[in-house]
Parts: sequence; C-alpha cells; structure tokens
Amino acid sequence: MTSMEKIKQLRHETGLSLSYIKQAVEATDTIDQAREKLQLLRIQDQHQQVAKKGMVRIVSNNQFAMLYEVNALTDFVTKHETFIQFVEDLGQLILNHPHIDIKSLHQLSIRNQTVEDYRLQVETVIAERVVVSRVSTIVKQHNQTFGLYMHHNFSSAAVVVLESPRENIEEEALNVAKQVTALGALHPKWKQTVIHQILNSELLGQPITVETYLSQKEAQLLHATRYELGENMQDHLSCSLVANTFCQTSIKEDI
Repeated sequence: MTSMEKIKQLRHETGLSLSYIKQAVEATDTIDQAREKLQLLRIQDQHQQVAKKGMVRIVSNNQFAMLYEVNALTDFVTKHETFIQFVEDLGQLILNHPHIDIKSLHQLSIRNQTVEDYRLQVETVIAERVVVSRVSTIVKQHNQTFGLYMHHNFSSAAVVVLESPRENIEEEALNVAKQVTALGALHPKWKQTVIHQILNSELLGQPITVETYLSQKEAQLLHATRYELGENMQDHLSCSLVANTFCQTSIKEDI
C-alpha cells in the first residue's frame, strides 16, 4: 500500500485532518502502525486542551466523606464503561486513604499498577485526556450525620454535616445537601457566599428556610462542601459553622 493509499484509507476511517494523517503515515511503516500513531497524536493534542467534562462523585463511610472529580474533554465519557470503572475504582481507593493529596494519589497501587498508569491506560482506551483534578476529605464525629447528594448526571455534588441530639436525621441531612447543591447554581460567585445565605435560603423551594427547618428538627448545620464539574479548583464552597466563619476555599482537604 502506497503512502497516498494509506492517507486516503485513514482519512476515510477517521475523518481527521490531512496534516495529522500525513504525520502518522510518514512516521510509520504500516497502516496499522499509522493508526496507533494517530491515536497517540490525538491524545497529545488533547493534552493541550482544558478538560472540564467528566464526573463529580462522593464516597463515604461512618467517619469520612470524600468528594472527588475526574475530568475529560467530552460528555461521552460519562457513558463509557472504561471511564466509569476508573472513577469507581478511584473512589474506593481514596476512601481508604483519607486526606490524600493528588500527587500522592497518582502513586498509589490499584489493579496491580499505579493510579497514574491506570489513568494513562484509560486515556488510550477512550482516546481522551483524563485528569484527576481534586479530592476533598470531610470528617464527622460519631454523634454527627453526613448528608450526601450527587446530581443525577454527576455534574455537581454536596456534602453537609449535621449535629443533633436526635437520632436518624439522615433525611434532614439529605435535604440540606440537596439545597446546598441547588443553591450553588443560583450563586455563581459561590465562594463569596457566607454561610448564613445557606441558612436563610428557602429549602428546596418550600416556604421555610433551612435555618427554621433545622431548628424544628433540633439539628445544626456544621459543614457544607459543594463541587461543580469543571469549576476552577479554588471556586468550590467549603464552610464551617464551628466558629460562625465565612466560607473557606478548603477545609480538611488537599487539592
């Protein structure tokens, strides 16, 4: 097969630009090698692009809740089994390593390889850039309750911590987590929001504020963290009410 025939065949198969295809053909001997080279070139090019799609997820146990984000270039990855498996595997791993930072995370072992090697493997399969962009650890005490909520398309998620003398306040915690997720969409400059705006907001569109709702349930909001997919890593909300403070950009986390 001549170089021109290879170029025509690969152009028909991929629809990529001729400059890409010519570069791949000229650097290889066979058309199969050229196909592999094309895939590598595409990945290299994607690494120059900003990955803002992907998934925001939460994993938790009785003590820790871990919010984490894995990004790619397109929405298609949320339906790709290889990408989904990577995100789920990563969640189980970080839950066993609370307070892990991104740099250290990439060196952990998973599926008989490092996270970094696994990530590169996923990039090759889905032919897209994959970035593990951030992870946050939220800690609660035994007498406190997590509220965890992930949007159905994994575009946003929130973790709250409630404290109450009552038991079984999981429903109340979930409702507040839903409200924190929804409130972020109404306040794009979310990191500048003070905690009282959460408490003064109407709970899930009902004619009752979060503060009144929690008061009726004998509960107190201690902490709220929210991730929005693709946002700047310093723009997510993390609030602590322990000292009645303003929202902080990080709390018990490494980004």
